[in-house]
Amino acid sequence: MSDLSAKKLKKAQSIVNSDLNFRHLGNVDLKMGIKVGRTMYLISFEGFSCHTVRKISAKEVRDTDFVIEMSPGQWDHFIAGCRSGNGPGLAQLDSTEYVVKAADPRKKLEFLRYHTSIQAFFEAYATLEPTPA
Repeated sequence: MSDLSAKKLKKAQSIVNSDLNFRHLGNVDLKMGIKVGRTMYLISFEGFSCHTVRKISAKEVRDTDFVIEMSPGQWDHFIAGCRSGNGPGLAQLDSTEYVVKAADPRKKLEFLRYHTSIQAFFEAYATLEPTPA
């Protein structure tokens, strides 16, 4: 069962914002949606930090640069891979399962431009304890 939650996303936000290595990945300016099942969140980055984490509605998705959209099973597998260090990165996963969606092809380039920082965010998320089933 998917353990995506605002509480854990905010903890990941705190982790990357206090991590000097995250700053070394470079400046990130984007609004990313993440959708797992029906649950959707906005994660925005400004400068060298994760600025916003909040739950959003389907209408608010249009304000994002792109959306990472996964089934609960895909999400669990992705996070387990991040946790173990043996799974595919998000860019690899998108190349085979097309999980990054953007209305405008130029917006999809934002994912490619910042994918190392996005991956670092999800790796921080994966370090958190899984939510008990």
